[in-house]
Amino acid sequence: MSRAPRAFTLIELLVVIAIIAILIGLLLPAVQKVREAAARAKCANNLKQIGIAFHAYHDTAGFVPTAGSDGGVGNNPAVNRLDFGWTYEILQFVEQEPLTRVTSVATIRVTPLAVYGCPSRSGPRVVGSSAKSDYAGNGGTNPNARPTRNCTGPIVLSRDGLSTPTYPGVIRFSAVRDGLSNVLFVGEKIVNLDKTCCADNESWAGPGIDADIIRGSRTNGTGGWTPAQDRRDAGVPDDEYYRFGSAHVGGMNALLGDGSVRIIRYTVDPVQFQRLCHKSDAAPVNFD
Repeated sequence: MSRAPRAFTLIELLVVIAIIAILIGLLLPAVQKVREAAARAKCANNLKQIGIAFHAYHDTAGFVPTAGSDGGVGNNPAVNRLDFGWTYEILQFVEQEPLTRVTSVATIRVTPLAVYGCPSRSGPRVVGSSAKSDYAGNGGTNPNARPTRNCTGPIVLSRDGLSTPTYPGVIRFSAVRDGLSNVLFVGEKIVNLDKTCCADNESWAGPGIDADIIRGSRTNGTGGWTPAQDRRDAGVPDDEYYRFGSAHVGGMNALLGDGSVRIIRYTVDPVQFQRLCHKSDAAPVNFD
């Protein structure tokens, strides 16, 4: 006579469930690490495309893409696209030239672009009526400097509300005296969800010289502000509006003037990072 198949006991089922739970617990961190590595790689690729666009723009225009302008008193953000900054100026070199022919500025500002979105923050996105950028140009140790155009970074104020297409930018690669490989051009930016006024409250298109597309390393103690990871903290100083950073763990992706992209750790020495942000201080840079 054949016997009926033996069923699992309750204890055996509980043991199997426990083993599966342990295996899932071990697997999830590995999956998260893989996802973050993929997001960081995609983010670095975005910056690589931006770097190629910067060089193409310089070859065509004869100067580095600019910080744009506020467009005059009462026009912040700028209302004339001739006053827009680097994110608009390089559109034709990131395969977005048709956007420059769109009549409505409001339509442009609400158009998300993949090249300006970090996957670790869910990629290109629209908040309210603004499509965001996760990247900012380097305004040096005095970002937002005006009206003398004496910014120490490579991304500088240009037209100052003149709105004339023939008004030249003021920085060429030759003016980056420290060498293109030793100067930060574009980096990721910190997002402080509890303090978004004036730093991440506008679109990538047309904020002029605002911190939405310009960051830097203002003096902070003996050095300057270093990159930091996203946070929620309403009590930080206003200078952090112009701080670099990212949603990544450990450090941010940074585009140097020679087109290379590398990781800058959050633990970078403040003095070294401030030197990296200055285009011509003649100081040696070691940001490892």
